Amino acid sequence: MRRLVVLAVVGVVLLGLLGGGQAFAAGKYRFIFISHAGEENPFWAAVYKGAQDAASLLGVDFTFVRPKEEGDLAAQLANFKAALAQKPDGIITTIPHPDMFDEVIKEAIDAGIPVICSNTDDPEGAKGNARLAYIGQDLEQAGYFLTSKLTEGLPAGEKYHFLISVGGPGLVWAEQRAKGIIRRLEELGYTYERLDTTMKMDVAQSRIQAYLQAHPETKGVIAVEYNHASAAKAAKNLGYKPGELLIGGFDLVPEVLAEIKSGYIKLTIDQQPYLQGYLPIVQLYLMKEYGLSAWDVNTGNAVVDASNVDRVIELSQKRVR
Repeated sequence: MRRLVVLAVVGVVLLGLLGGGQAFAAGKYRFIFISHAGEENPFWAAVYKGAQDAASLLGVDFTFVRPKEEGDLAAQLANFKAALAQKPDGIITTIPHPDMFDEVIKEAIDAGIPVICSNTDDPEGAKGNARLAYIGQDLEQAGYFLTSKLTEGLPAGEKYHFLISVGGPGLVWAEQRAKGIIRRLEELGYTYERLDTTMKMDVAQSRIQAYLQAHPETKGVIAVEYNHASAAKAAKNLGYKPGELLIGGFDLVPEVLAEIKSGYIKLTIDQQPYLQGYLPIVQLYLMKEYGLSAWDVNTGNAVVDASNVDRVIELSQKRVR
């Protein structure tokens, strides 16, 4: 039902713009997106394109601000404070830390600057942070969902062991997904071990490969990020055949899509990052232009596997998936 409401509201905006409605002057509003990562990352390139497309459609000024080094939260916080001083009409931000951004976001809200959270939320949601809405994946539920899909057909209670790749230990998005993965594995009665794999794919491959060598009983690798591509390469190096290890994770970086085609990755979950850029711009515009309130949007659990990977690759090359 929520998805239908989102599409209906966006549709109204499109009809107003394209069907003879009022033309909106460029630069009518100024919105700033403050991220912990940048558009050189394929995932964030889709977020950036979504925001760009929405800003162009609605005729608003849009600036994307990110730290020089991905994941530099101190720099992201400094960027937020600098943006706040510019008094924009709205701010979009990620919240990759449980409490680091609480004070500055409340300061923005108190100053009358609406703040929409995208991609990564406070683990307590609105109870933990003053942001007006969250547009992104339900992270814990997504970890649970991924694990359920990956283990379909396996009998519960068997002595299956899984490795969980955690590329960002301590970060909200990583811990929430890991929590969902663990909850499902424990329900099934399977054993597991977490491994800090970092966000560097070559490092992740090396660490996963060493783990698999030391633990040949491992049934599968579940990544909270895109390091299931690293797991696939490790499996190849160790002589596993496609499908011998159950491998799954998140997002649509090119390496992941290639390994789905190779048969080494069973599936990946797409959180549809284009929407995480597009919809916050639309929401801020509707709030400023029509006085509408913000609303949460779960951008979903889109399963990508061998059945649809070719179509997704086409869209990924356009930075839409």
